[in-house]
Amino acid sequence: MNTTIYRSMWGLLLVLCLTGCKKFLEEKSQDEVRPGSVAELQQLLMGEAYTAGTYSSFHAFLDLMTDDMVSNFNPDKAAEHSYKMYEGPYTWNRGLFEMMEAADVSEDIDTYARYYSCIKGCNVVLEMIDGVKGDESERENVRGQALALRGFYYFMLTNLFAQPYNTPGIDRSKALGVELILNSVVKDEFPKRSTLQAAWDQVESDLTKALPIVEKYGTTNTKFRVTPAFMHTLLSRFYLYQEKWDLAAKHASLGLALNPSLVKLSNIAFPPWYEQPAAGVYSYTSAEVIWLGYASYMEYYYIGENRAYGAVPFCVSPDLRSKYEYTPSNKNNRGDLRMRYYFGWNMADYDWTIFVPLAGWKAPKGYQGPVKGMRVAELYLNRAEANIMQYLKNGDEQLRVSALRDLNTLRESRYDTRNTAYQPVDKTGDELLQFCRDERRRELCFEDHRWFDLRRYGMPEIRHVFQGSVNQAPAEHVLTKGDKHYVLPIPRNALLKNPALEQNP
Repeated sequence: MNTTIYRSMWGLLLVLCLTGCKKFLEEKSQDEVRPGSVAELQQLLMGEAYTAGTYSSFHAFLDLMTDDMVSNFNPDKAAEHSYKMYEGPYTWNRGLFEMMEAADVSEDIDTYARYYSCIKGCNVVLEMIDGVKGDESERENVRGQALALRGFYYFMLTNLFAQPYNTPGIDRSKALGVELILNSVVKDEFPKRSTLQAAWDQVESDLTKALPIVEKYGTTNTKFRVTPAFMHTLLSRFYLYQEKWDLAAKHASLGLALNPSLVKLSNIAFPPWYEQPAAGVYSYTSAEVIWLGYASYMEYYYIGENRAYGAVPFCVSPDLRSKYEYTPSNKNNRGDLRMRYYFGWNMADYDWTIFVPLAGWKAPKGYQGPVKGMRVAELYLNRAEANIMQYLKNGDEQLRVSALRDLNTLRESRYDTRNTAYQPVDKTGDELLQFCRDERRRELCFEDHRWFDLRRYGMPEIRHVFQGSVNQAPAEHVLTKGDKHYVLPIPRNALLKNPALEQNP
């Protein structure tokens, strides 16, 4: 027998009542409680589908699986906690979620459940939206937001727990996708995983339905909500992953027409090593923020805090650091300021002479809002890559020039131009493509892009050396080219709750 989601949501809605939302709900019966207006559904969406304003994270471990981070051994006992917390993802262990749970990484271990919880909130809103009172424009605005968010969450789930869309030789009509739960009705049978094609089709369906609605009714939404710029950024990313270059470039252009702004880093006072800058690309006032989406400064907090002085257990990789043309000793022209402004730094010795970038941090001093979401910089990079791929195929020089213009526009805003003019780059062929990929890495590191980019670049080999204690010998772990571990395992808790789920190999 079917039961509605209202019974399972009783606790949530009761809490909302008790926290001061007068008349938020209309009681229908002892078992069924439901919002009665569009405004109340918007509140429900903000609490259950949006995650800004919370310290929770979807996957505060993903960068540890990439080539952007390395582990360094520190024999001090104080460092062991960090090793235990992050050994699983850093070594691509198939039990990574359970290892993090055992190490009490409470905010990082329920990636799968968090996404489906947000999807559940979207489904509830979409089912109720036509049955509540309210202004029609407000109703459509909420509908558009719910569709867009559901599309975003399924996009993320599919790129975490299924094979890349462009895997060589893949049959997307047979390859496993994710559970597609599109309503709030609880059925007797457990849902199975869809095909990969069905998952991507569902994302596209939600986003293309949401687009005209948001463009018409969501123009006054804040940066904490879905906006027209959010839609074009996500669609540009969606089609980039599918290698539909013309559509990726189209939506990037439409997004840039709404907001082409970039923060000029050289206008921000250069901070001392122990402080964050006074402004950043992620903040409430940043001109280039499109969506203040999720995550917080706590993402990699324990990498730098729970340790002894000496070698930092985990930090930004030398490979990534080498990609920046940064000279801190040249006070007249430090070069690429991102190396200082985009990372949280800490000392690695008692004398405060060795400073190490621990992880990404693109927010200003004192900021405690979301540090991941969407920025204008991505639109420039998406359009540049899409145009380069088309140029490499058809030799159209105008596409090459357009891509270089986008890359140089972005880079000029990131370099120290107080005393020295930025020098534009000019590249051709495959060298231009590699430069664009490196620029994307420099700009978007630690914003949940690198892992997905590596997947769509053909899943290259990555090597990590790890030693977690004095009793453990250092060992090299290798993620081989095309490795099946480029797809995350479904957490054991999810498999226990749904016996119909098929685990990834």
